[in-house]
Amino acid sequence: MTTTSSYRTLRDVSDLQCTMASFRAPASSAVVGCVFVALISSCLVSAVTGWRHDERLAALDSLVHLRDLAEKAGIFIGSESNAGLIGKDQEYDQVLAQQFSLTTPENSCKWGAIRPTEDTFKFEDCDHVVTNAENNNQYVRGHNLCWGAYNPDWLNKYAHNSTKLSSLLTAHITTVTGHFKGRLYCWDVVNEAVLDNPEKGKYLKQNIWYPEVPNYIDLAFRTAHAGDGSVQLFYNDYNCEMINGKSDAIYAMLKTMLANGVPVHGMGIQAHLTVGGGHDDDDLETVETPERTKLLSTVSNWTSVEANIKRFIDLGLEVHITELDVKINSDSDENLQKQADVYRNMLKACLKHAPKCRSFETWGFVDKYSWLSKNWPDYFDAQFKPKPCFYAVADELNKTVATLN
Repeated sequence: MTTTSSYRTLRDVSDLQCTMASFRAPASSAVVGCVFVALISSCLVSAVTGWRHDERLAALDSLVHLRDLAEKAGIFIGSESNAGLIGKDQEYDQVLAQQFSLTTPENSCKWGAIRPTEDTFKFEDCDHVVTNAENNNQYVRGHNLCWGAYNPDWLNKYAHNSTKLSSLLTAHITTVTGHFKGRLYCWDVVNEAVLDNPEKGKYLKQNIWYPEVPNYIDLAFRTAHAGDGSVQLFYNDYNCEMINGKSDAIYAMLKTMLANGVPVHGMGIQAHLTVGGGHDDDDLETVETPERTKLLSTVSNWTSVEANIKRFIDLGLEVHITELDVKINSDSDENLQKQADVYRNMLKACLKHAPKCRSFETWGFVDKYSWLSKNWPDYFDAQFKPKPCFYAVADELNKTVATLN
């Protein structure tokens, strides 16, 4: 993997000095601003010549904290976190704690992790993430209680037994929500249930649950609410950022659920996006993961994103951006800037409807550990150097905070 070297040039160093000084020092404070610029300059020069571990930690510590700005802007800012990395990588732990006010366990709360056998619940890894979040004073999104993927192999033996599947789903959700009762902000109750290209009258994917349990989505939400009445319950999906056939189908489904008294409180928009394509990645968590929507930074597209967020809010739902990452096919200056623009514009769409668009979360924060590691999708490169998308998000939050003061 190449390194992103144009934070790389003196021109870029100068640009970032000015940007970061604006975050840490008031515009009228020339002395403080100059001191901070000198600090950032030192860090960035170290980056060009190669950072030592202690230098990287010091540089990370000096960064503006996104969570502080997000709190002032009235939203959560989050990232998924990996149970296997927490406590194993000091830089990972530092960024996770300092930058984010909310986190989602990446895989450790899914059926495939929690249910190694039909009669066994294994909560250790999920507990590890939740406890770490509590220690960091972070909110937690549980992910997830029901999905057609990432399920244990033993579940397949009941693939055509609707009675048993209903019983297993109810028991699983009751046990898991009970285990974490009162500790989470929300659950992704059902994940990725809607077809990418729904047709009239046909919008649900066939999976282990459907069509064997035709009401499985309603059942999952009602069971989750019974298990923990204090937690917010979300439907979560991809390729539904803009108003399109899929988001129309999700909107209609949630509207019907609400009319029928199903306790659904929020809509999770994953936002796995791409700029200029991207390499195929052999390490995807599931073969069912398709190429995500190509969302370009054009006024018409971003207007559609904003309108889509608004219509879910108008149903009475809270909206979260839940899994944002932006694939690029090289880490060229041009692509890094395009990536930063997508981060900025997605955040702007959410902030326009804050606090009802309540959370802006990425699916990871450092390229070296991303599920799309070959495509440079996150805030930090493999050496934990902040990328233009980090500064774009910080800048947009800072602008919003300035308007509120």
